[in-house]
Amino acid sequence: MLSHHHPEVEGAEYVVFADPSRRYVDCTDGVCRLLGYQRAEMLARTIENVSFDDGEVSKLFAEYLRRGKMDGEFVLRHKSGNPIPIRYRAFVFNDGCTAAVWEPIKDWRELYLSALVEIDPAKLKHKAEIALLAVHQRTKELKSVPATPHSEQQSLRDAASALQSLMK
Repeated sequence: MLSHHHPEVEGAEYVVFADPSRRYVDCTDGVCRLLGYQRAEMLARTIENVSFDDGEVSKLFAEYLRRGKMDGEFVLRHKSGNPIPIRYRAFVFNDGCTAAVWEPIKDWRELYLSALVEIDPAKLKHKAEIALLAVHQRTKELKSVPATPHSEQQSLRDAASALQSLMK
């Protein structure tokens, strides 16, 4: 990475820096591996380009800049098109740097349970959508595994049904 000295991001595996137009200006090698891009490809991208659903990016980014920080869950898009659910912490530093630390969410159950306990209707819809993407991704992964336990397949079907009900 370029010379960034911010304790909040030092040592993190997945760190991105973006400019005010939401174009990536720096990132860790972990980000490139996570999204499947070469470094030059990644630095030619914007936040919208790697977002699974870019519809809210502009509004969220403006709110983040206004507040000076933000955290939550989000879904990125791998170069192959597959969704990658993450948890993020984003910072606007005094020197003008805007950075985010990402943490991939590997277990669909974590997202599912987070959606089930959400009481804010606006947040519930967002969390349910992210959880449903993770459930569908895991279901897709299991189709290529010959000896998948029936219990996990049933849990995924139950979770998808519950999440679809929550989103109505």
